[in-house]
Amino acid sequence: MLKFSAIKKMGRSPRLARTAEEVEARLQKMRRWTKGPFNKAISWLVQLGVAIFTTVYMRIFNKTRVHHRERLKSTTRPYMYVSNHLTMFDDFFIDSLLYLPYAFTDIRNFPWHAPEEKNFFLGPVIGFFMQKAQCIPLTRGHGVFQPGMTRLKELLQDDAIVHIYPEGTRSRSGDIGKGQVGVGRLAYQSRAKVLPVYHEGTQDLLPIGSHRLRVGKRVEVIVGEPLDLTDLYDQNDSRDIYQQIATRMVDAIRALRDELHASGHGIHPIPEPKTEKVKPEDAEK
Repeated sequence: MLKFSAIKKMGRSPRLARTAEEVEARLQKMRRWTKGPFNKAISWLVQLGVAIFTTVYMRIFNKTRVHHRERLKSTTRPYMYVSNHLTMFDDFFIDSLLYLPYAFTDIRNFPWHAPEEKNFFLGPVIGFFMQKAQCIPLTRGHGVFQPGMTRLKELLQDDAIVHIYPEGTRSRSGDIGKGQVGVGRLAYQSRAKVLPVYHEGTQDLLPIGSHRLRVGKRVEVIVGEPLDLTDLYDQNDSRDIYQQIATRMVDAIRALRDELHASGHGIHPIPEPKTEKVKPEDAEK
């Protein structure tokens, strides 16, 4: 089995864009990645190949069930698809499974992704593959003013589906963390529809710290109804509104988790919510 650590050694991620000129140049390159009939054909073939491989892996070598798949078909593009985040390959595990039936005839039904640049854009060969797999690189810690965020906003204002994680990073415990302001800002500025999805069991396919895919595991996926964020989109632009949007996203994902467990299809126990430690000096007040 090819290890992910070996893949990472195959190349270096590109130098981060720092000046306004470099940011604009990178944004222009991103716009060309799937532009034109040739690039679109290559992108469709790459994504179709990945989708077939991962669907076979998820359906045949593991047991995967999708609840309320019909909600995907009834949600029209463009929209932001938000989910919890358990492994580095959640996009490949889940997206291919969900969207393969609808993407045979229309490449626009394959979602765009927003992976961490330093983990996935590794040299020209892997970088080319990621481009054609509709991946927009983001750099954690560089905020919303980076070319990748601008490109995601453009896609959401066009006719695309964008998969993003409102928590911003993988969960180590399996719990669902706090929504990040940057994701709320992206939704607000694009006025995107938001479709929540919850999945459970992918952490058993590729546990944190492991580099080998597992087989014989069970995965459950549940698709929610699109969120109505009109009341927040109608508010004045502010950080507080961004946070409220992100919080509503993760609350919807938690509600799907509760629904899955209430129906008897949960795999792992729901983690206990974390409680903040009270300092001794605060307790005396």
